Amino acid sequence: MDKNNVFSRYHGSLVSLAFNSKDSLGRRFCDDTDLAYNFLDPFFLDREKIRLSKSYRRLADKTQVFPTHLQSNIRNRLIHTNDVVNLSSIFASVLGLNVYLSEAIAYGHDIGHAPFGHLGEKLICQLSRKNFSHNIMSVVTAQKIERKGMGLNLTYETLEGVLTHSRGTGQMKINSNVTEEATLVMYADKIAYTFSDLNDALRVEVLNEKFLPCVVKYFGDNQRERISKISFDFIKESSEEGRISFSKSESAIKFAELRTWMFENVYLVLDKEDYRKKTLASVKKIIKFMDNGYLDPFLAIACMTDSEVLDLSKKLSLKNKNLELNYGFIEIIDNFWGKHIDIFTPDLNKKDFLRENL
Repeated sequence: MDKNNVFSRYHGSLVSLAFNSKDSLGRRFCDDTDLAYNFLDPFFLDREKIRLSKSYRRLADKTQVFPTHLQSNIRNRLIHTNDVVNLSSIFASVLGLNVYLSEAIAYGHDIGHAPFGHLGEKLICQLSRKNFSHNIMSVVTAQKIERKGMGLNLTYETLEGVLTHSRGTGQMKINSNVTEEATLVMYADKIAYTFSDLNDALRVEVLNEKFLPCVVKYFGDNQRERISKISFDFIKESSEEGRISFSKSESAIKFAELRTWMFENVYLVLDKEDYRKKTLASVKKIIKFMDNGYLDPFLAIACMTDSEVLDLSKKLSLKNKNLELNYGFIEIIDNFWGKHIDIFTPDLNKKDFLRENL
C-alpha cells in the first residue's frame, strides 16, 4: 500500500451527500449580531458561537472518566471534545461532507454535560427520578441557558446533531432521519473516547497492558497507531458503502467488541469506587442546600463543574453561616431564580426555526 495515498483514494467520495448550508432550516430568532455576519456559512457561525461560550470553556473542569487530579496528563471533558472535533473535521474533509456542520456538532455535543462525567448524569437521574441525559442538556444549554437565558441561537441542524449523538451502552445504530454529518460525529465521539479512555486507564493503572484483550492489539501498539488505523477503516467502509457506515468491516466489528469490553471492565466498574460514593454525598448536600423553591437544584448541579461541587460541599460541611458563593456557576444560574427551565426535554421542533433568521 502506498502510504502517501492512504486517504486520498477516498477523497470526496461522499460529497453528493454533504448537507448544503443553504438548505438549513435556520435559527429560532433573528439576532442583530448574527445579521452582521450573514454572508458567512451559518454552521461556521454556530461553531464559533459554541467555541466562545461559557459552557464550552467550563468543560475544562469536568471529568471525562478519571479525575484529573490523579495525573496531569488525564483527559478532561474539554480535551475529549477537542478530540471529537479533530476526528470529525478529518473525516468530513476526506469524505467531502460539510466540515463546518460536523465541527459545530462536535464542539457542542457535550456542552451540557454534568460534573463528574457520566457519574454526575446518573446521580441526577437517581435523585430527580427523571431521565436526565447530557445530550438533551446540551441542547437546553444552547437554547435556554447560554447568554443569560437568550441562548446561542444555533441552527436546527447543529442542535439536531448534538441531540442525536449519544448511544449510551447500546449499539451504534444509525439514525436515518439526521444528516450524514450528525452520524459522522456520533461515530467520531465513540472512537475518540474509547481509545482515549483506554489510554488514560493504562496511565492511572486501572488497566494493565499485559491483560488487555487481543482486540486492542488489532488496532495497534499505541494511541497514535490505533487512531490512525480506525480512522482509515472508518473512512474506507463509509466510502465503499456510499454513506457514513461503520458496522460491517472487520475493524468495525472489533471496535464494537472493544467498546463492550470497556463498558464491562472500566466504565461500569468505576461506578463502584468509594470516591464515587462520596460524590453522591456531595451532590445530595448541594441539592438540599439549593432546594429552596426558587431555583431548580438539579439545574444548578447540571451547570456546576467538578471543583465547584467539591468546594461548595466542603463549605456546607463546615456549616458556615456567612457562606459566600463566589463560583462561576452562580453567574449562570443567577438568571433563573423563580423561573422554570425544563432540563429533561430538548424542546427542539422544526416548526420553531425560520430560514430568514440565518
